[in-house]
Amino acid sequence: MHWAWTEQLTTGELVISGPEAHHLLHVLRMKTGSSLILFDGNGSIANAVIQHTGRRDLTVLSQHIRRPPAALSTELTVAAAPPKGDRLRTMVEKLTEMGVHRLVLLETERSVTAPGETRVEKLRASVVAACKQARRPVLMELQPLISLPELLRQASADKRNVYAAHPAETTDPLPPLPVPSHNLIAPLLLIGPEGGFTDHEITLMKSVQARFMAWPGTILRTETAALVFATILLTSR
Repeated sequence: MHWAWTEQLTTGELVISGPEAHHLLHVLRMKTGSSLILFDGNGSIANAVIQHTGRRDLTVLSQHIRRPPAALSTELTVAAAPPKGDRLRTMVEKLTEMGVHRLVLLETERSVTAPGETRVEKLRASVVAACKQARRPVLMELQPLISLPELLRQASADKRNVYAAHPAETTDPLPPLPVPSHNLIAPLLLIGPEGGFTDHEITLMKSVQARFMAWPGTILRTETAALVFATILLTSR
């Protein structure tokens, strides 16, 4: 059954318009009487049936709102230097499908691109599309650019467990994990740009007791490293 996103999910009749309506009407060719699943991006879903279709919107009857249990217990934040071109969109889509809680666009000393507000909004649309494809009821949060020093200050204040992909510091793909605590449910994973983190940035990460991760024998591209090490952290709890 197809999924559709709506910001406000209530029982009864709802009007869906904009890109969601266009997709349902002109891509999926859904008609009056068709069934679908609505989700609000905050964890709630509902069964719905299309009552009426127009050229640019449709009316659905929503019922049986519920909150499925969370598939993952780890609320992982990935902070990654944005790669160029479509590789960033691919990374956003795949991290969403995997269940990453938040993606932070990271500004580093060797960053090669800085997505503006328009690009970020397009990426948020990719998050919605990936959630529908993956049947994920919670939208991955997407945070605009933040500098590495500022992010590390926040992580230190929140007492977050910080992990960083940096092959020069270790050949162990998964360093020893600390004794379980409430902080383990929200680790922070840092992924650098193609040129890697600078020595100064490594020093900053060490100051917050970051644990370094690497893939043995090869250097991973930014988007690949994000997927690989996010998988390790999401499945190691």
